[in-house]
Amino acid sequence: MIEDDLEGEFILGWPDRKRLGHMTSPDAEGRIVYARSPILEQEGLITPIDAFFINAQVQMPEPVHPDDWTLKISGEVDQSITLTLDDLKKFPARTVRAVTECAGNDAAFFDYLENRTNKKPDMQRSNADMSDYVLKGKGSKDEDGDGLIQPDSTNAVSGGEWTGTPLSEILSRVGLKDTAVSVRLVGFDVGTPNVQKLYNAAQTYDVEVAEPGNIHYDKALPMEKALHEDTIIAWAHNGDALRHVHGAPARCIVPGWSGNWWVKWLERIEVHDHMVPCYHQTEYFVFGKSHDDPDKTMLTALGCKSIITWPRDNDSPLKVGEHLIRGLAWSGEGAITRVEISFDNGQTWEDAHVEYSPDRWLWKRWSYLWNVEKPGNYSIMARAHDEAGRIQSTTGWNFQLKHFDGIVPSDIEVVE
Repeated sequence: MIEDDLEGEFILGWPDRKRLGHMTSPDAEGRIVYARSPILEQEGLITPIDAFFINAQVQMPEPVHPDDWTLKISGEVDQSITLTLDDLKKFPARTVRAVTECAGNDAAFFDYLENRTNKKPDMQRSNADMSDYVLKGKGSKDEDGDGLIQPDSTNAVSGGEWTGTPLSEILSRVGLKDTAVSVRLVGFDVGTPNVQKLYNAAQTYDVEVAEPGNIHYDKALPMEKALHEDTIIAWAHNGDALRHVHGAPARCIVPGWSGNWWVKWLERIEVHDHMVPCYHQTEYFVFGKSHDDPDKTMLTALGCKSIITWPRDNDSPLKVGEHLIRGLAWSGEGAITRVEISFDNGQTWEDAHVEYSPDRWLWKRWSYLWNVEKPGNYSIMARAHDEAGRIQSTTGWNFQLKHFDGIVPSDIEVVE
């Protein structure tokens, strides 16, 4: 064991290993409002709570004590009700293990793979200072001239276990009318969306963008996804009570869909007879070829994705001999069924070993024992297959750079 891996204290008679933790970004008052997960260093499938990524789309709200919290369900239902947390826990419960991935995770790789930039983003910047990663105001420019500073690393994603009440159980209790089309989830977090993100995506200020002002964060789930057995209202996370930064007292879990659908700090649920035009699914978090694309669609399921967690570019040089290539793979449409490795730019592929897991929404660990006998430069690629029949990559370039699932090679030098 490397000495730097030890905390220096003894736990149950053995030296304690260093534990994964956040890379955090505080607000002006010093509160943690954004944090990223060091998943390249993660050993298992579940990301520890202290390392689970954090993001607030409009503003991190003040906490509400669980005893003071209520959830109102109304709209196209037979009977409106208001539930306390204790009421919610009396429903039949369900535990779901799933990957939570920010829609913008790995966004910088889109332009790299499309040959729009020559600079390869660095997945391995897991120890970077997150205070450097901020949105600048309109008119400001960073070194790339786009007004937005983003981290390169693959860290806006985590794997977790969530326990709560299926949304379908709640909707069944109140009774859905035949006119029900969507389920609007509303949080008690209120703020003004940063329209700079829309200007950044449009790559110009010479456009009109929606400016909704002060709003609650909300999303309108299509009825089919709302009624899915794994869509739950969670009050527990990784075996413990849900923390405020992760949406306590209760939040929605929407397995397979990107994190912007997992509405936190729930305040009310409204059933509507139409698809509610929520800002974060009509203006932001949309697919399209440009800001003016008339066929823009809202983001839903994630793509089919694998990443190489070791070795990464910065792990070079490696010695000739045996090396265990390892990584993670996940999909927005169900379980990963296969992962392949290529050493010749995708001309031929070999099967990697995929660890068994019964959880269709959680990522799978995979590995490949590589016996390299000759020094040289190698480009290692991995691609995933899912139970829906999709093969990585499935998501093309889009102007908001969302849902990246492209194949990013590890460029490795091998020496004697």
